Amino acid sequence: MMKAYDRVEWHYFQAIMLKLGFSVQFVNLVMKCVSSVRFTVRVNGELLPFFDPSRGLRQGCPMSPFLFLLCAEGLTSLLNSYGGGVVDRGIRVSFRAPWVSHLLFADDSLIFISATQESADRLNAILLIYATCSGQSVNREKSVVFFSPNTPYTRWQTVKFVLGIQVEAFSDRYLGLPTPVSRITSGTFDHI
Repeated sequence: MMKAYDRVEWHYFQAIMLKLGFSVQFVNLVMKCVSSVRFTVRVNGELLPFFDPSRGLRQGCPMSPFLFLLCAEGLTSLLNSYGGGVVDRGIRVSFRAPWVSHLLFADDSLIFISATQESADRLNAILLIYATCSGQSVNREKSVVFFSPNTPYTRWQTVKFVLGIQVEAFSDRYLGLPTPVSRITSGTFDHI
């Protein structure tokens, strides 16, 4: 997500908490914590007057990551309900394992879809709805796509164009761990 904590719309955050079943009193208390912040800026050594923001979560506040996860629950709900079977069931690690359609970690997201124009169009629609409601938006310059070796190259080009993402692979590491593209061997994690 692009500038994740700075862009969260407070009315969206409040609506998500209420929809998740938090009591009105608790939601009001959290909203007071979120909305009571005031800022000032120093220009040429002088402090300008205070101003009140209208959105965003305080970075560095111990509560902010938890609040952001509540916001991301809206994306999860959209992917689960609006996505239906068109976005895709996702992946699973074995025949009897559950399907995983997406993984979220702070402001990073992994979304598993079929490499078709229809799935990419549906995902774009979901991301647009989420961006409109929450204030969040996908940072497509920092986003990457990864295709199965069985995917025809023409589909690669179509999906990349529809999603507006040009980079085609994971980096070597994510959160300090290797992101192997092929089969994981016993030596993959030896360095840990």
